[in-house]
Amino acid sequence: MAKTPCTHSVDTHYARFVGRVGGLAVALGIGVAIANNPAIASADDGQGAEKASTTAESTSTQSSTDDNDPVKSVVKQIHSRLNEVREKVESAREDVSSRLQTRSAQRETAESANVQAKQVVQATQIVRTTPKPAKPAPNPALVAVAGFVRREIEQAVTPVRAAESFTPTATVTQSLTTQATSPLGTPEQRDAEQTATDTANTLPVQLTKLVLKTGWYVTALGEFSKVGGPDKENLAQLSRSVDEYAMGAAFQQQLLNPMTPRAVMQVAPPHTWYGQTVGGSRILYDNPDTIYRFMPVNKTSTYVIRGKFENWGDPEARPADTTFSLLTGLSGNTAGVLNQNDLEVDENGEFEILVSGDPKPADYEGNYLQLTSDSTLIAARDTLADWNNEQPMSLTIERISGPPNSLLAQLGIFAIPLIGPAVSDNATLTQLVSIIPPLPGGLPPVVSGTVTSVIMLIGLQMEREYMRVATVDALTGEKREPNVVPQPSSNASFLSTQLQSAGYFQLEDNQSLVVTIDPGDSGYFVVPVTNDWTITDNYWDQPASLNKEQAWKNADGTYTVVISPTDSDAKNWVSTGGLNQGTFSMRFQDLGDTPPQIVSYEVVDNDELPSKLPADAFLENPEVDRAQQIADRQAGFYSRFAPLPI
Repeated sequence: MAKTPCTHSVDTHYARFVGRVGGLAVALGIGVAIANNPAIASADDGQGAEKASTTAESTSTQSSTDDNDPVKSVVKQIHSRLNEVREKVESAREDVSSRLQTRSAQRETAESANVQAKQVVQATQIVRTTPKPAKPAPNPALVAVAGFVRREIEQAVTPVRAAESFTPTATVTQSLTTQATSPLGTPEQRDAEQTATDTANTLPVQLTKLVLKTGWYVTALGEFSKVGGPDKENLAQLSRSVDEYAMGAAFQQQLLNPMTPRAVMQVAPPHTWYGQTVGGSRILYDNPDTIYRFMPVNKTSTYVIRGKFENWGDPEARPADTTFSLLTGLSGNTAGVLNQNDLEVDENGEFEILVSGDPKPADYEGNYLQLTSDSTLIAARDTLADWNNEQPMSLTIERISGPPNSLLAQLGIFAIPLIGPAVSDNATLTQLVSIIPPLPGGLPPVVSGTVTSVIMLIGLQMEREYMRVATVDALTGEKREPNVVPQPSSNASFLSTQLQSAGYFQLEDNQSLVVTIDPGDSGYFVVPVTNDWTITDNYWDQPASLNKEQAWKNADGTYTVVISPTDSDAKNWVSTGGLNQGTFSMRFQDLGDTPPQIVSYEVVDNDELPSKLPADAFLENPEVDRAQQIADRQAGFYSRFAPLPI
């Protein structure tokens, strides 16, 4: 008997292709809407507009007539792209039809393709009939956004990029293979990483990344208008930064259900371990010294957090700072904090924290955190100043009482503003939402991808808020000039136990921003550099951050750091990773009675540094000493992700 060709895989491939075409049409509409949004006009002021116009002109392939009409340029480009996509649809349909042997299958496939083709044609007609202004004066910022959207559209149908990773050098690998396994690599963590990777590769997330890229670009045009908007080096890092934000959202999606809690590390750099490569999830001024782990919680349940500090008896092996912060809602405001100094730890380095919605029992003397109605997460932060000696704690969480798990809990109902607190405070509502049992295998990828996309869209506002931490004076509300280092203050609601000094720099290759810091009684401070998108680079291969333990101290107890794209052989060089433009957010923790302060700051040419710094502020043997510094950073950093691949 002749075998009947299997058409399922062909149909599936075709359906996915046509589905992507429909999704692309939606993305095109979003891109046009963003490009014509009134917010773009606010980004058009002086230098920002001038630089944006120059960028657009250098990348545009349209005629001079189209350059003078940005809307026409966008329409023409989108129309051309849609025609190409429509041709691919027709080609795919013909290929499928040739493989089908029954008329019914042919009819079903043809009807499906016609529906999708009509949607593409309708999208094209909408673009064709969009009213055009009568010879408007060209808006340089709009031209820049149009060119940016065009480039992102062209990339939207390309395969998803592999997650970024690093491969340790042979020397570092050899030196760490005998070390103990990192307490971070739990089975729960590795499972969460695999799920986050799968979620980040779903179509909803990929399309939302296109929206996020455009939105962030528009935001940066306005926020960095004093320096002409983001430069080409920062634009080159935009895709990578959005990829990391998407991975962060994919982790957050898994933390929406407080009925199945686990400690998950995120806001982490790309890494490879246990046979899997994990993309970075760094967001919003991530600290290279800090291990971030999050645990979902809710007032309706009671939890026990258990942890252990290895080598607790050796003070040099303890983290410089450890905090457990109770966060609320989607905004992450802090409702309560348990600091390392207040944490009761036994002689073996072990501890427990009871977490409940009830007040602390009068006869309970252990560690306690009381949940509020809008509590959603507990953020555990291990801050490691000495990367080679200080170690992160092991950490687990167990729910010991509360309502049963449910489908609505899986979908994150307890994290929804207003709704979540209302359900948590009402026993009847809690019982109602617990009626429908959860999906045994977890949410399907398309559902988790859709929820992740919603979380990602919050990033449109969040990124603006955090850019403004660097670019706007909080006291006056006015745009801050570059290379200004403000006095430390509390400027982030979820970092209530810290003080920060945030700003942005604009430097030539041969220039440095020299900053002298008096940490006061602070037990810890760090000076990290981030790009315009508030995300760090590969700080393990370069001194892109320096903390109190790593930095060289002046004779008077202050610290002078040299932020620069170029190594000037200063001991306290903070590398910008070659960026001439970027942001910084100095942090001060374990605060004492005497507050930290910025003693001075100035921009100087590198050849003037010897007259600005003490003679012993420079490396004695620059080539050897710098190489040793980087080797030490790599060894300490890679130990976080042991065992390493060989």
